[in-house]
Amino acid sequence: MNVKELYRNICKKFNNADIDSAELEARFLICDTLGLSSTEFFIKDSETVNEEKTDELYKLSERRINGEPLQYILGKWDFMGRSYKVGPGVLIPRPETELLCEKIIECLRTKKQAVVYDLCSGSGCIGITLKAEVPDIDLYLVEKSPEALQYLLYNSSALLSKTFHTAIKGDVLQFELFELYPQADIIVSNPPYIRSSEVPDLQKEVTFEPDMALDGGEDGLIFYRYIIANWSQKLKDDGEIFFEIGEDQAEAVSAMFREIGFDSRVIKDYNNHDRIVKGRRASYDI
Repeated sequence: MNVKELYRNICKKFNNADIDSAELEARFLICDTLGLSSTEFFIKDSETVNEEKTDELYKLSERRINGEPLQYILGKWDFMGRSYKVGPGVLIPRPETELLCEKIIECLRTKKQAVVYDLCSGSGCIGITLKAEVPDIDLYLVEKSPEALQYLLYNSSALLSKTFHTAIKGDVLQFELFELYPQADIIVSNPPYIRSSEVPDLQKEVTFEPDMALDGGEDGLIFYRYIIANWSQKLKDDGEIFFEIGEDQAEAVSAMFREIGFDSRVIKDYNNHDRIVKGRRASYDI
C-alpha cells in the first residue's frame, strides 16, 4: 500500500467517525509516523509503506476514532511556531490563546526587566512564548498538577535553554505561598473556566484532558475571582493582569476588576468573540 492509498483509507475512517478536519488530521498522523514533511507528503505519495508502519498507523487511527485527541497521540503540538510536548494530564495549547500572547508581548516590549507570572501554566505555552519573544523578562511559571508540571519542566528546559525562569509547583488559590516572590509587571492566566455542570457535556476529545484544567467551579469564575482579589496585591503600580476567558464571561470578569478599583478592557478574538480581559489600576490608562 502506498502513502496515497493509506491516506484515503484513514480519511474514510475519520469521516465515518465524524471527526472534524478528517483529511488534515489524517495527514498529520501519516507525516508524523512516516517522518515526512508537508511537502514530502505530496511528493512521495506513491511510495510504498511497509506492513509494520501500516499496522502502526491503523492502531493510531483507532485511538483517534475512539476520541483520543490527535495532540495526545502525536505527543506534541505547535503553538506560535514552537513544538510543545503534550499528553494525558495537561491541557492542549489552542490557537485562541496565541492572541493573548501577542497582546502581552506588545505590552512587554514597552518595559525593561519585567517580572511576569504565568498562573495555571500547564504546558507552559504562554509563559515560554513570552520569555522566548522578550528574553529579558523574569518569568515565574506556576502549576499545581504534578502531571502537568512534568510537561512544563520538559518544555521550559527544551525551549528556553539557559535563560532565567522559575517553575513553581504551587496552588494559585493559596496566595500566601507566594508572598515572598517579587512584585509583578504582568500576571497572566488561562485558568479553568468551564462551569462544572457543563464539563460532562464537552466534546469527547476534550474529556480526555484533565478536569483540573477545565473545571472552573459552579459559575466557571472561581479562579478569576480569587486571582483578582488576591494576586492584584502582587502587581506593581502600573502592572496589569491578563486573562483568557470564555466567550460569555467578559462582563463578569470586568465587574470583578471594577470592584477592586481597576479599569478593564475586553479584547475580541479573530472570530469576534470576547476572549481576553485585562485589568489595571484605574489611575492608569489601559
